[in-house]
Amino acid sequence: MTGCKIIRVKNLLGEMLSKPGGVSREEAVHEAQQLIEELREECEKAVPVEITRLEEMVSAVGEQITARQLAEIIDQVDPLLTLSGTFGSETLDAVVKRFCDLCVGMLEKGITTTAPLNVHLRAMRLVFKTELSDEQNAEILEELSLIHTHYGVVSHINDAPPSDAVPI
Repeated sequence: MTGCKIIRVKNLLGEMLSKPGGVSREEAVHEAQQLIEELREECEKAVPVEITRLEEMVSAVGEQITARQLAEIIDQVDPLLTLSGTFGSETLDAVVKRFCDLCVGMLEKGITTTAPLNVHLRAMRLVFKTELSDEQNAEILEELSLIHTHYGVVSHINDAPPSDAVPI
């Protein structure tokens, strides 16, 4: 390679990473927690809006629901599932997950009544922002489990992760 000139390009990212400075891990975690708390208030306002949206979808179909309508509800529950898992209480998260299990089970089994959906939606309203004791929360979750048992729907809420799952 005669006549070639090699030009070295500075790696700015490498240089920046090699220089001291920035924030400590503790400061970064503290700032991230503050940002999450700032988002919490906004997201908590969205939870009842999402519950209302699902209630309206279920009430619009009447007492019987088609597989297509049920699939649409399953598609629309994702924002509430995300909000309840990130910012909601453990009980609200469990109720929303049970609602998802119920919807999928109803779809798989061809169940068309909307009564169990309405019960789960009312349970969501009840546990969101309501000061219930641990015993009361456990009773609500147990009653929802009885509904699942009655309709033969599997609930995955108490399932342990697979043994080969990698913890985050």
